Amino acid sequence: MARCASCRRQWLWLALTAGLVAAAGLSAAAPPEGRLADDGSIRAAAQLLQRMPLLFVPDQVAADGAMGYVVRGNEANVWLASSGFTYRLHPGSGAEAASSAWVVALDLVEATPRPPVGEDLLPTRVSYFRGPKEQWQTGLPSYGSVVYREPWPGVDLVVSGIAGELKSTFVVRPGADPSAIRLAYRGASAVRLEADGSLVADTPLGSITEQPPVAYQEINGRRIEVPASFELESAAEPGRQTYRFRLGAYDPQRELVVDPVTLVYCGYIGGIGSDGADEMTVDAAGNLYVVGFTVSTESTFPVAVGPDLTYNGNQDAYVAKVRADGSGLDYCGYIGGSSAEVAMAVAVDDSGNAYVAGHTQSTEATFPVWIGPDLTYNGGVSFGDAFVAKVNAAGTALEYCGYIGGAADDYTWNIAVDGTGRAYLTGETTSSDATFPVLVGPDITYNGGTDAWVARVHASGAGLDYCGYIGGADVDSGHEITVDADGHAYVTGGTMSSEASFPVAAGPDLTFNGAIDAFVARVGTAGGGLDYCGYIGGSDQEQGEGIALDADGRVVIVGLTSSTEANFPVSAGPDLTYNGGLWDAFVARVSADGTALDRCGYIGGSGVDVGCDIALDASGGLSVAGVTDSTEASFPVLLGPDLTYNGGAYDVFVARVNPTWTSLDYCGYIGGSGDEFISGTPNTTDIAVDPSGNVYVAGNTSSFESTFPVVVGPDLTFNGGGRDGFVARLTGYLFDDGFESGDTSAWSLTVP
Repeated sequence: MARCASCRRQWLWLALTAGLVAAAGLSAAAPPEGRLADDGSIRAAAQLLQRMPLLFVPDQVAADGAMGYVVRGNEANVWLASSGFTYRLHPGSGAEAASSAWVVALDLVEATPRPPVGEDLLPTRVSYFRGPKEQWQTGLPSYGSVVYREPWPGVDLVVSGIAGELKSTFVVRPGADPSAIRLAYRGASAVRLEADGSLVADTPLGSITEQPPVAYQEINGRRIEVPASFELESAAEPGRQTYRFRLGAYDPQRELVVDPVTLVYCGYIGGIGSDGADEMTVDAAGNLYVVGFTVSTESTFPVAVGPDLTYNGNQDAYVAKVRADGSGLDYCGYIGGSSAEVAMAVAVDDSGNAYVAGHTQSTEATFPVWIGPDLTYNGGVSFGDAFVAKVNAAGTALEYCGYIGGAADDYTWNIAVDGTGRAYLTGETTSSDATFPVLVGPDITYNGGTDAWVARVHASGAGLDYCGYIGGADVDSGHEITVDADGHAYVTGGTMSSEASFPVAAGPDLTFNGAIDAFVARVGTAGGGLDYCGYIGGSDQEQGEGIALDADGRVVIVGLTSSTEANFPVSAGPDLTYNGGLWDAFVARVSADGTALDRCGYIGGSGVDVGCDIALDASGGLSVAGVTDSTEASFPVLLGPDLTYNGGAYDVFVARVNPTWTSLDYCGYIGGSGDEFISGTPNTTDIAVDPSGNVYVAGNTSSFESTFPVVVGPDLTFNGGGRDGFVARLTGYLFDDGFESGDTSAWSLTVP
């Protein structure tokens, strides 16, 4: 819940996430007679709330006409009344549903009964068309949360909804007594504490499981855990079990946060063929833009609106816009010709136009060239030309589309856009300056081997403002790019070229360290030269994979390394010790003038760990996404979203490095029993953070929905073809002067 800064400074937050696996009832009365469920019904109960859309809608919640809020699904309902919650599970339909229903109540014990109040008004309206027309209810408002004002003295209770879960946050003001918080289950066949600290209420149709509370405080930039657990009281009356929270020592003048990471949506984008999500970005409203490749035709691929609804053959690039609530696609379409394409990168401007970069082997005879920057295909053997396209905000058409390339192979790996609509691209090429469209710089002479390149496209798309190489005599590749408000482009990648030929200038390290080094470079605003350029590396292999820019003009880089702390430039953290295996992920920060590293450390376990992308939030924390085959025995899992390695070749991981770089705020897996990877190598997983701190992750998976953590959408069913792309959003938290939840999504609702 977002609160004013002054309130956040004063309130102590106690949060409890209840992972509900049974469902809801109509009143707080004793449960009706229910029949025992068979195994199929129990499995249905366990899966039910994973699909359940959680909007809080005003409704009558008691026979006396008292109003409250309901979360309603096809087979499950949750009612929130002044005295507490009721849960009802009713699988099936008609008479079978009535006979198999089971009701459990959760009472607020010795609380002052006050009607709950809806907060965070959502754009979704809910309508019920049941019975005669005069009984229809249309256009009902929905809310993202419900607040109970001081049911106990000095304590507020905030209930918010996530697909498959209810999250209850207890807000205890200074001077109030948290031991006053007491709750009781009625209608459960048993209530018990598990060995892992979770609280379980059993019913004949399944169990309600409340995960163990995890509490911590931020003190002087460090995360301090506060012991928290459930405590069952001696039963005072038959059929009713009361419990409370047991807390260890804490500072009552500081916030205490519990369980800040919960998977909000996770779903597939794909068809019956092989499909991959290669990159994504997020706009200010939380809409997600995803690009990749597909060999699925329009008969199974989820084309909608555009820019092209017809599959063009061989392999097409695609671009899709995912709604902020994750429930579906605003648009999805192809960009391609008769040969092979893949979209590698996407950026979005303030008007919602999407800029897509990739490579293609299709000539202008079938590729949708329009305006520029180059309308003629230039050739190549394996990948052909790079391309850049601008998709209008509605997704219906291309504003421009054209090639960037020479006679050999030209790859593009990333794109950025500035406030004037100019697109910046980087990649690698084996095309010499005889055919590559060099213009201005930073270097207009091909250096041999493979060179990195950087280019800026005019806002109209009709041509290039500059285009040139960054490279030496050996192999060099630009992997990611970002741009500042002044028009400086920042590039990271990998190089095998020593300082004898690589254009080192200023730093952060002017000496090649061996094997392969990561590099970072800043291109001048006119593109004619490099403001700085230097290495990041040790005696073994490094590669820069992701780049971001903080508010002070410092570049932050994530990548991979196999160099130990004996020669890798570790400083501050989050981990100063190499963890073994083939690679560790690394994160590093370059000083604003480019001359040195002021932060650098590892994230990894005993296996293969690759940092693929990085994003910064408003409070200076770093969100990192990558892939790993390190199990929880060695990987630094903390809080979530999943603390258990899921198998296959790799899982995706997501982690947040705190603003001081000394530790991780959270770290966990996203994965299933299959593989989360691309093209046999773990090098493409993408991450973004919106202004509210919500974290978005995109990647690829071969895991079926039976093991992959699908919730909400845009598609909950694996589509085949070896792999699908996936997108996921995690609730976010801003760590400025307090605690905020960024989850104000509008969830869709299907009404029976």
